Amino acid sequence: MRIRNILLMTLSPCCLLANDAAASDWEKKIMSNAFIADSEFDISTNNMWKYLKTENRYDSEEQRYKTQVAQAWGQGLTVDYKSGYFADFIGFDASYYGGVKLGASEDFSSRAILYNDNGKAEGYNKVGQRYAKIKMDLDPVMINVKGGWFTLKNTGIFTNSQRLSLNTYSGWFANLAMSDISADVLYLDGKVMRRDSPRIQRMYIRDGNGTSRDIDHVITGGVNYKTKPLKAYYFYGAADSLFWQQGFEGSYSITPNVTLGTQIYQQEYGSDGKRTTSSTALGKQNFDKRARHYAGTVEWRIPETPWTISGGLTYTDAKKTSGIGQFARNAINNSRARFNSPAYSDIDYVRDGETMLALATEYQINKELSVGVRTNYSHFTYKGETLRQGQTGLFSYWKPTKNLSVSLSGGYGWHHEQESDYTTPKLYNGHSQRAHSLSGSMTTTYRFKL
Repeated sequence: MRIRNILLMTLSPCCLLANDAAASDWEKKIMSNAFIADSEFDISTNNMWKYLKTENRYDSEEQRYKTQVAQAWGQGLTVDYKSGYFADFIGFDASYYGGVKLGASEDFSSRAILYNDNGKAEGYNKVGQRYAKIKMDLDPVMINVKGGWFTLKNTGIFTNSQRLSLNTYSGWFANLAMSDISADVLYLDGKVMRRDSPRIQRMYIRDGNGTSRDIDHVITGGVNYKTKPLKAYYFYGAADSLFWQQGFEGSYSITPNVTLGTQIYQQEYGSDGKRTTSSTALGKQNFDKRARHYAGTVEWRIPETPWTISGGLTYTDAKKTSGIGQFARNAINNSRARFNSPAYSDIDYVRDGETMLALATEYQINKELSVGVRTNYSHFTYKGETLRQGQTGLFSYWKPTKNLSVSLSGGYGWHHEQESDYTTPKLYNGHSQRAHSLSGSMTTTYRFKL
């Protein structure tokens, strides 16, 4: 009898209303918590096609140079989740990356769009980012810390470049900021997921004997100063005792329409990675002792016109006893190195003694559409032969809505045939042989928030 009365009371309308009210209160409390209320879902689709036709690729099996066509076309999906902070202290972020193969040539892998599954182009799925985050407001100092898998954009000696996904690294990151000055400190455990792969791999470097050496950890960081007219960044990083890199990037707006910039980078092999003169197999080290790259830039937005003109001048110093040295953009394999020089173009324009001039002109047709042309020209000397190379191309950027953007680019390049290391010029009776390239790309991106 007592049990029946309890059941009747529980199921009575008044009790049900009270339960609903209590549940509603709990829902409001949960949904109003900053961890939930400040959460964001960002979804973006990325359709990317890249094409490259070159004549300077050496086929080691056939012992000859041949034309290579490398192209890939894929559809990407990115889902970013960013939580708020529980107790205004701790949160959690995660990102899903998916890529679908739409087309690829046999030599697709150079396009870094699709997954190279034992020589076969494939799509992929992965949770690339997943990390806990902490923030502390110790006025006037703000501290942000995160640990797990995350992306890096111009942080320490690393950066990212967009394909269907981004490189993600495993480790810890901390940023301390006060007014216009901030400092970054990172510890990475050597594990990485490449932008075109779902697999966990290790960063590695080749030592003086050409042997691949896995990197156990990387310690890197930098100091950043940002104001409206002046921006300056210094960064440094060490990969075990194999490799060191440091750099400085700065820009200053001398007028609202004219900005000057500079980039200076230095690389050096550590005690475990240096070239040894007693070695009979010197390997594929990029330089003997150290390499430096210098760049200066200028951007002029012509007042009361839709024109923007920019230019850059670069020089590389990378001595090497055998072959020709180079400043390698990605000397740490399976990573994307921080390199914002105008010489950003594969392995070209960063050889020892090479001077490069870059020019670009952009015309803003309207608020949604801009078009332009860019060209590079460089020269350097190797075994008494002066080699000249360059490229010219067109580009456009269209953003008809807040969420949709389309970019197109394509161009023609003139280079020289190279030895099988793809760096050292191939000379025939002391003279180089001209090689040509043709490239094109198209990227369509759509983003929206939930």
